[in-house]
Amino acid sequence: MPSMLLYLPISFVFALEREFALAPGNFSNQIKIVLAGELTSFLFLHISSLTLLGNRKIRQQSLILCIFVWIITGVIRGFFAEFYATSILDLDSHTTLRILASVLFSTLGLGFAAYAFGSIYENETKKAALRSLSGFISTDSSNLNAEQVAMKEEAIITLQQTLIPKVIQLQRLTAGLKKFELSQPLALALFSLEEQAHRLAYQMRVNLDNLESLPSPRSGVASRIFTSTPVTLKLWPSIFSVKLSFLFLTFGGAIVQFGRNSISGVLCAILSSIIIGISLVLFNSISKRAKISQKSFIYAFAYISIFTLQYLYASELVPQIFDLIQPFDPLYSAARVTFAVYLASLFLSFLKADSLLLQSMSIESTNSREILNLKSSKNEMLEAVNMTTNQGALQGHISGVILALNLLSKDEDTHVFGKDPSGIINNANTLLSNAIAEIQNLSIRELLN
Repeated sequence: MPSMLLYLPISFVFALEREFALAPGNFSNQIKIVLAGELTSFLFLHISSLTLLGNRKIRQQSLILCIFVWIITGVIRGFFAEFYATSILDLDSHTTLRILASVLFSTLGLGFAAYAFGSIYENETKKAALRSLSGFISTDSSNLNAEQVAMKEEAIITLQQTLIPKVIQLQRLTAGLKKFELSQPLALALFSLEEQAHRLAYQMRVNLDNLESLPSPRSGVASRIFTSTPVTLKLWPSIFSVKLSFLFLTFGGAIVQFGRNSISGVLCAILSSIIIGISLVLFNSISKRAKISQKSFIYAFAYISIFTLQYLYASELVPQIFDLIQPFDPLYSAARVTFAVYLASLFLSFLKADSLLLQSMSIESTNSREILNLKSSKNEMLEAVNMTTNQGALQGHISGVILALNLLSKDEDTHVFGKDPSGIINNANTLLSNAIAEIQNLSIRELLN
C-alpha cells in the first residue's frame, strides 16, 4: 500500500498530461478517462497483492513475477482509459499510445516504488535486528558483570583467609626450625626453604594487590543510537541526486512526451535531461566543497537555476529545434522538472541518512560484541584463578609443606634430626617451588589490561 500511495498521484498526473494531447478540449472528460484507467489498475494491483504476491512480506518474490504484474497493471490502465474514451465518451481511438505509455510508466514507476520502499524496509528490518541483538548483549553484559564481581570477591577471600594465613604459618614453622643445631647441608636446605616461603608470600601479596586493584566492570549502558528517533523525511533534501534525477527526467519525460509528441518529444525530453544533468553535476560538486553554513544558499540557488534553465529551454530552444504537436507550457515544464529533481534528491537524502544510521548501529553492535567477548575472557581467567586457589594443586603443595614442617617441629624429642631430615626439607622445597609456579601462572596481571 505505501508504494501504491507513492505511485498513484504521480501516475495520475502523467496520465492527465497524456490526455491533454489525446483528448483535448474537455477537462472533465480527461479526468474521467484518467480515473477509469487508474482505478481499474489500482484494483488489479490490490488483488495481485493478495494473491500473486500474497507472501511478499515473508518471502523474496520472483523478479519475473513482479515485472509481469507491473506490465499487466500498465496494460489494464491503458486499456480501460482507451475503452472509456472510445466506448463511453465516443472520442478518437489512440490504443497504441495509451497502452504503450501506460505500460512503460507503470513498469518503471512501480519498479522504482518497490525499490524505494524495499530499501527502506530492508534498513528497518536490519535496524530492528540490531536493536534486538543490543538487548541480548546488554543482558549478557550485566550477567557477566555480576559473575565477575562474585568471582573477584571469592578470589580475594580465598587469598586473605586461606592461602596467606597458611603462608604466614609456613614462615613461622621455618623460622622455628632454626633453633635446632643443624648440620651445614641441612642448614642450607632450611635456608633455601625459608627463601622459598618468602617468595611465596611475596607472590601471594602481589596477586592480592592485583585482585583488589581490578576495577569494577562497567554497567551495560545501551547506546543512545539504539533508542534514537527514527530518521524522518525532511522537507529539504540534504544532497543532490544526479543519477536518480537524470533517470527520472529521461524516462519520465520520454514516456510522457511519447504520448504527446511521438519521437520528437522523446528526443526533446532526452536533451532536457542532459542539460539539467550537467547542471546538477556542477551544483553537486560545488555543494560538496562548500561549508555547512553555505549549503542552504547553494541548494536554494540550484533549484532556482534549474527552474530558470528549464524555462529558457522550453520557451526558447524547443520551438527552434523540435517541431512538437503538443509542447508543454514553459512554466509548467520548468516546475515539473524542478519537482522531479526535488523528489529524487529528497528520497536519496532520506535513504542516505537511514543508511548512515544503520551503519552506525552496526559499528556500535560490533564494538559491544568485542567488549562482551573481553568480559567473557576475563571471567574465564578469574574462574581459573578460583579453581587453582580453591581446588587445584596449590592448596595441596602448601598443606604438604606445613605438614612436613609440623612433623619436624613436633618430633624434636624423638631425635628426627638425627635421622637426616634433609629429604623432608628437600621435598618441602620442591613443593614450595611448585606452589610458586602455580601462583605465577594465575595471570592475574592480565586481568588489569
